[in-house]
Amino acid sequence: MKDTGWPLVVPGVRCPLQAARHRAATGMFRPLILFTLLVLLLPAAEPAAAYQAPEQFFVGRTEGVGVVNIMLSGRHGVRDRSRGRIGQGGALLLEQIVEEEGKPARRTSWRLVRSGGNRITGTISDARGPVSGDVTGNVIRLRYRSAEGPSVEQWITLQPDGRTATNRMIFRRFGLTVATLESTIRRVD
Repeated sequence: MKDTGWPLVVPGVRCPLQAARHRAATGMFRPLILFTLLVLLLPAAEPAAAYQAPEQFFVGRTEGVGVVNIMLSGRHGVRDRSRGRIGQGGALLLEQIVEEEGKPARRTSWRLVRSGGNRITGTISDARGPVSGDVTGNVIRLRYRSAEGPSVEQWITLQPDGRTATNRMIFRRFGLTVATLESTIRRVD
């Protein structure tokens, strides 16, 4: 009868029990045990509170740096500085200074509040009408119409470090994308 090497072929050892003892003695199972422990412990290493209320990311000072890409006009830089706090009723109140290349700095005020479950409603001073959105895990998604006319869809994705977020905005007119913004936001304090 031919040796199948069950459960693992060990050169010079024919008995499965001897093979198991050899693997244990030589540490052949250590990588498997380490990998299993790593897989089991990785989810626990992620900050659990970071995604329970993503709007908390904006409490305090934040700064953003990114690029706006405007159809037929090209690309230019954008920066923002914000200070946020939680107001009455749990509303996120955010005061922001936005600086775009080639334009004067402008101030915007945000007021966002959870309106049942994961829904968000609110206002932004440079938006026409209400803001609506939702929170799914570590992503805040907002929809509104800008004062200049395009509809805006925005995704703010918190990163596992709890200190940074990516911001992606799409501006549309008549269903066509007319501009995009990609930026990184980081907590200052």
